Amino acid sequence: MNLTTLPRKAAQFIGSLLLIFVFYTLLRQAGLHNWTAHDAEGLAVLIQLVGDIYAVLLAFMIFVIWTQFTEVENCVVHEADSLRELLRFSAFLNDDSRAAIRKAIFAYSQKVLNYEWPELGEGRRDNQTAEAFTRLQTAVVAAAPKTEVEASLRDHLLETLRTASRARDERVAKSLTRMPPTLSGLVKLIAAVLLVLIFVYPFNQALAGLVCVCVAALVLTAANFVMTDTDNPLRGVWNVKADPFSELPH
Repeated sequence: MNLTTLPRKAAQFIGSLLLIFVFYTLLRQAGLHNWTAHDAEGLAVLIQLVGDIYAVLLAFMIFVIWTQFTEVENCVVHEADSLRELLRFSAFLNDDSRAAIRKAIFAYSQKVLNYEWPELGEGRRDNQTAEAFTRLQTAVVAAAPKTEVEASLRDHLLETLRTASRARDERVAKSLTRMPPTLSGLVKLIAAVLLVLIFVYPFNQALAGLVCVCVAALVLTAANFVMTDTDNPLRGVWNVKADPFSELPH
């Protein structure tokens, strides 16, 4: 969890609430809510309709995004576990093969931590990390067995390498996947329309109306924040950690 962006987000929201307070007070004094009072029933129906549509879309978005988030997390664990298994079984190989595999795994994990993780967070692939994984594959494949024990381990090492490769490919692909801009824009547009409808609804008391508008703004802002924050699994307040890679034995 990264809380460094929360104070800035909170300050922006408080500033928006102050603007809402000023505009609501001015429009209330200008008589806007006296004009919309004649259509209060119609506005209530429209608020209900738009709110239902927003709830369905938001639930769908959160479900899809959270599923992707947990899949990236699982891929990280599976990939790191496969690398750890490669390290464990490479201990039974000859000195040269064992040293080459351990060196390749260490170099690859460092590339993931220092280069690939921030690059994927920015929505870009990192070629040097991909090359480091290729060197790891080469080290495993090139480990020529010199004894019967090493020959019996070869198939298991290659299968473990394939498992790590599949987990890596899935991790990278899902880390780069983002919600379509059109769908994201639609959800934000519906949220804005819903807030405007609540803003112009003719509450009997100005204080009650202002409180309802602020609460609606808080809920809609929080929902949008959760949606956009978890859409990028490697950056934001809540994100997937790279600890499984940093915990690999050196």
